[in-house]
Amino acid sequence: MKKLMLVLLTSLALTTSLFAKDGVPRQKINLLGELLPSAPKAISVKDMESFRKPESVTIFDPYNKNIKTVFYGFYLHELVKAYAKPDFKTLKVVAIDGYKVDIPKADITSANLFMSYKDDKGYLTVDRMGPGRIIAPVDGIINKDLLLKIGIYWVWQVKSLEFSKK
Repeated sequence: MKKLMLVLLTSLALTTSLFAKDGVPRQKINLLGELLPSAPKAISVKDMESFRKPESVTIFDPYNKNIKTVFYGFYLHELVKAYAKPDFKTLKVVAIDGYKVDIPKADITSANLFMSYKDDKGYLTVDRMGPGRIIAPVDGIINKDLLLKIGIYWVWQVKSLEFSKK
């Protein structure tokens, strides 16, 4: 019984420590590489909320049974413009689970990539694919051929963004 109580109290402490008092997740996304001198080294969900006036995109989420979902955030090219040195060539994205993808600078805009920190159900916590999730908004349900093409750029549980010259 004592072990059960200890486990429950530990779980509760860990769960509550992931959130600030206002319910916003505390996790941060590290910014690395070719950054402007004014760029922060990490951005929190609160930072993302105040970075730009939140925009929304509505998609049929291919990684969630094509459920129609509204995502809130900003277009990734806005983050690039605000924080990256202009001569970077590749955005190296790393997820919490170790997934990595290199996104060429040109694809950030042409693929219309969107950084989301919230959806119509609330903040994107780690257990809900957060704290940040990169998506490529498209109209309608994404067929398998298109998903094979753009799906590599869909990254959830974003841990770091590195602006690289390579």
